[in-house]
This record gives sequence, C-alpha cells and structure tokens, in this order.
Amino acid sequence: MNSSYLLGEDDEWGARYYFTYYSQFGDDHNARSIEVIILAITFVFAVGANVSIGACVLRFKEMRTSTNLCLVNLAAADLLFCLGIPAVAYTRITQSWLLGDTLCRLLPYSQFVCGFVLLWTLTLISMDRHRCLAIAPYRSTLTASRVLRASIITWCIGSILFLPAAFWFRLKTSGKHTICTLVFPRNEIFNISLCFIIPIVIVACILPMCLLVYHYQQIFQRILDTRSRWAVSCVTQAQYGSSGRRDSELSVVGTLVPWASRKSSSASTTGRQGRAGSLSQHEEIRLHKHLRVVRILLLNVIAVLAMWTPISVLLILIYLDGRRPIEDTNFFLKSHHFIWSFIIAQLNTVINPLLYGVFSENFRACFSKFWSKTLSTGGASGERGSGGATGVYGNNRKSSKSLEVLQDRLGTNKNSSFKHNKQPKKSSSCSIGSIIEIPSSEKL
Repeated sequence: MNSSYLLGEDDEWGARYYFTYYSQFGDDHNARSIEVIILAITFVFAVGANVSIGACVLRFKEMRTSTNLCLVNLAAADLLFCLGIPAVAYTRITQSWLLGDTLCRLLPYSQFVCGFVLLWTLTLISMDRHRCLAIAPYRSTLTASRVLRASIITWCIGSILFLPAAFWFRLKTSGKHTICTLVFPRNEIFNISLCFIIPIVIVACILPMCLLVYHYQQIFQRILDTRSRWAVSCVTQAQYGSSGRRDSELSVVGTLVPWASRKSSSASTTGRQGRAGSLSQHEEIRLHKHLRVVRILLLNVIAVLAMWTPISVLLILIYLDGRRPIEDTNFFLKSHHFIWSFIIAQLNTVINPLLYGVFSENFRACFSKFWSKTLSTGGASGERGSGGATGVYGNNRKSSKSLEVLQDRLGTNKNSSFKHNKQPKKSSSCSIGSIIEIPSSEKL
C-alpha cells in the first residue's frame, strides 16, 4: 500500500486512490516526531505573539490606529489558522483520522479561509504603505470604519469562496485506516476539480502575492530614486569641498546591512564646513530611516513569497498527481510534502507578529508598558496590604511617565511648548507610522 494514497470506493467515482493529506501510513516514527515537535513549537509562539499583538492594540487607546486595526484582523486570521495545528499533530501521531467527520470538514475549510484573509490583509497593508511612503500627499486613506468594512468583506468573500471545500472534504475508510480527504463531485460535462482549483489558486494566492510584490516594488523604486537624488547632490558638493562622500552609506549593500550605531562627535555639531561633500546630519537621519524601511519591506516580501509559494504549488501538484488511471500507482507525492508546506505556511503566523509588531518601536513601548503595569499592579497590591502608600504613588508616576513615552512614540502627546497654541487641524497622518516609525515630514 502507498503510504500517502488509500484505495477506496466512491458512489460516483467507483474504485480510486485518495490522497491522505494529514495522514501517512508507515513506520517512520522519527520523521513524524520531528513534524509534531515543530508544529507544537510553532503553535505556542504563534498563539503567544498574536494574542500579544491583539491585546496591545485593544488595551491601549493610543495604539488603535487604522493600520493597527489591520494588524488585529491579521492576528485573528493567524490565530484561527494556527488553531488547527493540534488536530494535524494528533493525526500525524495516530496516522488514521480519529477526529470525526465534522472536524474533517471544518479544519481544511477554516485553513483555506484564514489563508485567504491573511494574504489579502497583507496586501491591504502593502497598498496603504505604498500610498503613505510613495504617493503624495503621503497620507493613509484608511480609517477605522474602512478597515472594519474591508475586514468583514474579506472574511465574507473567503467564507463563500471556500464553502464547497466544507462539503467535499469527507472521511474515507479502507480496512483499519481512515483518512480525511478531498473528493470532488463527478460531472460528465466539465471538470469540477479543475474549475475549482485554478480560480482558487489565482484569487487566493497568486493575485494577492503579485499585488503585494507590485506595491512594495513601487516603494523600493521611490526610495532608490530619492537616494539617487541625494547622491547626485552629494557629489556636486564634493567638487567644491575637501572631504569625500560616504559611499558605504549610499551603496546597495548599505541598504540591506544595518548601519552601525552613530556616536556624536564635535564635527557633527559644529557646522557644515567640515561636512562638505557629505550628507548633512538631518539627511543622514532621513536616509537611515528610509533604509530601515527598505530592509523591513524586503523582509515582508521574502517572508510572504517563501512561506506561501510552497503550499500553493502543492495544491496544484496534488491535483496533477491524482489524475492517474487506477492501474498507475507511480505517485510522486507523499503526505509529508503537504505537511511540510503546511508547516512553512504556519511559520508565517509567527513571522507576521515579529515583522509588524516586535520590530516596531511603538509596539515594543506598548509591550513594556503592559508588562510594567502588570508588575506594578502586583507590587502596589503588596504594598497596599502593608500600608505603603508611597510605593503606590511611585508606581503610578512611573506608569504615567511610560504612557507619556508611548504617546510620544505614537505622536499623540503634544509638546509642552505648544500646549497653549491652537494649531489648525490637519488631515490624519499616515498611520503606517505604527509599523514603521518615520515622521510624515520625512516621507519620500
């Protein structure tokens, strides 16, 4: 018997082989153990990271920007996507599917829907970044209501688009083995499986990834053009100055390699005479921010392409490998191919909170405040029980100071020197600053 194909009977198809998806029969215990361990680690980190992102945004009012609400939707899709990991890990251990027909239908259906929502939410964020960083007037058009509507529409489209999968996944039993597999209806006029798989792969995988790459490519091009203008200006100054430009900071390698931390020097504060032919201090700061944007965006593109391309290709290969006459048993796919592509896609549920949350200074400040408040609450309770009011006051003052720092990072805390001046109300600045901290005055 093939370890990843099960021979069974179907009312419409008759005798045929079914791909096992989550099950694989055989004695390769070591490989299954490695798969289960990686799935368990991924599950723990994915749940912890995405719950932290959601709690941070919903807990602190200052963090409830439109883009961060997109991150909440992304975290919800990540959470629901990774909640299927225990069922997959359990089936890898038992080999046969023992979780019933209902879960057999709901598990792949929920994974399809969450994958769809996840990719299109990433695409929406890339569109907003493109508008914020490369299209004048460098403002986000997203509002809380628009994000909510877009999220509801995305979930509804995904739920309807993949609804047939909930009916086509079913249990198949042969002897003592039971599998959860996909069985397409049979039609003599047209190929239902082909009509379902091709549009699904295009709409749910290829199209959002192409749009994501396009929008980030436009941002890259704008940043490169801006760097070229700075470089030309720098070379022109060098013709009249004594010092040369810092080629290392304007090179392509400098775009991808983080800069060393700069130490303040007297030359950087005494004026521009000693800086002829080089970038000014303000231009260096801007260039540093823009190169940081490039690195993060490049990581985003690489992560999405690397983690979602394998499972997209596997879906097509499963279809091609299953189109064999029953006499031909030279199948080239194994269940572990599908499982490893599934694991790679699941890793995206861990990478997303890192790229969009942990790498953000605002979120790090939020996490710090959240945990410091939790610890200070515990300390205040202990001191309150012993009559120490001074400790409570100190903790409250520290918490207030942390909030001011967070508000400064989020741009919500006004400078005290302007607190009595009424400034004209401006249109909402780009909320992408919640993810990549770059002032609106320093947009490309």
